Amino acid sequence: MLSSALSSYWIVICFLLGGAYAYILYAYGSKPWSKKWNIALFTLRFIGITLVAYLFLEPFLSTRTTESEKQNIVFLWDNSQSINNSVNDEELQTIWGNVNDVAQKLESEKNVKVDIINLSGETVISSDSVSQNAVLSPIDPALKDISNNYKNQLLAEVVLFSDGIFNRGISPEYYAYPFQLSTIGIGDTVEKQDVELKSLRYNKVAYQGNKFPIVAEVVQNGWKDRSTTVELFKNGILAEKRVVDFETDNSIKQVEFLIEANEKGFQSYAVKIKPFADEFNKNNNQKIAYVNVIEGKKKVLLLGRAPHPDIKALQQSITNNENYELSLVVNGLHQYKEDDYDLVILFHLPDDNNTFQNEIQKLADRNTSFWFITGPGTNVNRINNINRSLIIAPWNDTDQASVYICTNFNPFELTSEQAGNLQNLPPVDVPFSEAKANVRSETLLYKQIGSVKTDQPIFTFFADDEVRQATLLMEGFWKWRLVEHLNTGNYIFFDEWVMKTIRYLTSKNDKNQFKLYPEKEEFSSMEEINFQVELYNQVYDKIYGIPVNLQLRNESDSVFNFQFTPDRVQPNFVIGSLPAGVYKYTGQTKIGGKGYTASGQFVVSDFSIELQNLVADFELLKRVAKKNEGRYFEVTEMDSLYNYLFNRDYPQIVTGQLQKKPLTENYWLYLLIFLILFSEWFIRRYFGSY
Repeated sequence: MLSSALSSYWIVICFLLGGAYAYILYAYGSKPWSKKWNIALFTLRFIGITLVAYLFLEPFLSTRTTESEKQNIVFLWDNSQSINNSVNDEELQTIWGNVNDVAQKLESEKNVKVDIINLSGETVISSDSVSQNAVLSPIDPALKDISNNYKNQLLAEVVLFSDGIFNRGISPEYYAYPFQLSTIGIGDTVEKQDVELKSLRYNKVAYQGNKFPIVAEVVQNGWKDRSTTVELFKNGILAEKRVVDFETDNSIKQVEFLIEANEKGFQSYAVKIKPFADEFNKNNNQKIAYVNVIEGKKKVLLLGRAPHPDIKALQQSITNNENYELSLVVNGLHQYKEDDYDLVILFHLPDDNNTFQNEIQKLADRNTSFWFITGPGTNVNRINNINRSLIIAPWNDTDQASVYICTNFNPFELTSEQAGNLQNLPPVDVPFSEAKANVRSETLLYKQIGSVKTDQPIFTFFADDEVRQATLLMEGFWKWRLVEHLNTGNYIFFDEWVMKTIRYLTSKNDKNQFKLYPEKEEFSSMEEINFQVELYNQVYDKIYGIPVNLQLRNESDSVFNFQFTPDRVQPNFVIGSLPAGVYKYTGQTKIGGKGYTASGQFVVSDFSIELQNLVADFELLKRVAKKNEGRYFEVTEMDSLYNYLFNRDYPQIVTGQLQKKPLTENYWLYLLIFLILFSEWFIRRYFGSY
């Protein structure tokens, strides 16, 4: 359809212009051509001028195009190791060939698009890409990814080819997916003769000189009146062994090893069950325990003016950590015991009643680290005498306020995801007064009134070569712990800020200009190893751009060397995943021509969850298919699957689109105008006129 940007009434003007121009030129005077040629020239001039005028109306041509959209069928292929260990390669290739044949026949005969993808969302295009090496079976996340990736397309059905074993995410039977879902069972559901080391129970931290237990839980099926040996290896050397007798066909046995912690640092203890010759799955017969043997617990004293729910919240966080020994002394309830404490928490102390005043003064004289927590009855003057983190002004009233985290705080980081939910926690009581932080102090939390963020410090830290201190100006934070558990089901954020505070205050002052340490002490063999790097100049300002050499050495004396240069964008170093084992690391660098070294240990745990259970769960697949209005098929029923999918209707969606193209972009229109005007000129010239 032909239209223009201006009103179509302007076309009349174009005709009038064309007619007037031709009339003036050919209606008057004698002409050297006949009347018929005059009419022809008049017509050519009229059409040419009219077309030129029409171009000024910005004409365009509207065309409607239609296209049909095919529906999609997704074949989701479970590429986990559990299938690979229960189905041989030849059978697996046969299954893949049948799956691919069904997909191709559906595409050619039903005019649908069939995508074959694995649990990671990668396209499986040939037998060479059918790899069964995934160390996890995230069935539910994979199905949800399909829902997200195809939400703007026509998704007719999803067909899951799996053994029904999942070990990541929730069970797929608990979720109704927004598409029809059928399932195909691959694998073997028959219980085989097997002995499995189901679990190891042990404390990850032990104290040097003490004994600690490792309890192995042995599960067996089909080995009545047989026995086997459970062996314990320390750092690869056989340390102990136990004989286990099986009186019935199915049983669970617990084998306990009592080990003495002699050597400091991470120790690996491998527990192995000697397999039977005809055992079905020999991959689940061993596990490794990594135990960190440390010198002793840090001693923390919590002195309280009176019972308070905040004290209970602190006590619960501290006692959950095996690295710390908490002594709780509340006035009137407990007896104070003098000891070499690494940290003293003064809860609402010193006070006006001189509670524990002599004890506090003795601790201060020994440069003990203090954590001051203010509240009702706190004697501000006495706190200011021994507190070096900030100066507090007296107060008679409190505010209900929220707090926010300072992003420039350096002593430690609150890296938990729950840290972002601090604003959702209830307000606390803070003093209605002002506090002035020491110029060498750093503040973690500031006061926030409503949505207004103030510069009033609430939680401040101080450290020098002699002592470390912190001051917390708030009361009622026990509610944070309860509300966090109500919202998330755990205490991760609360325990994190409490324990990182205690860890910082009990650690020795480290003015080393080079610090290198792993992000955590234990990684899985699937994780990337992330090293934190800190470089400082002589005035202890952070610096960047200096090369760092890192060497890792595992238990078998394999050496891994790395070199990297931290910068402001990438201050830390990610070295990728590593094989399981205990690793000792040594980092070296030079700052101002002087060499620095940092060293330590970390653990990489083996992650072979896929090899623990090889018995397929077809009942789960049946329930999933029924809940999502699909069908369940055995892998041998590929013809039935094809017939089921072939007999379904897959109506295509026809969509139309209106396209507008300006006539001024078409060269043929200009050519037409040129030919018209050229023809007129040629005829006039032929008859001897211009």
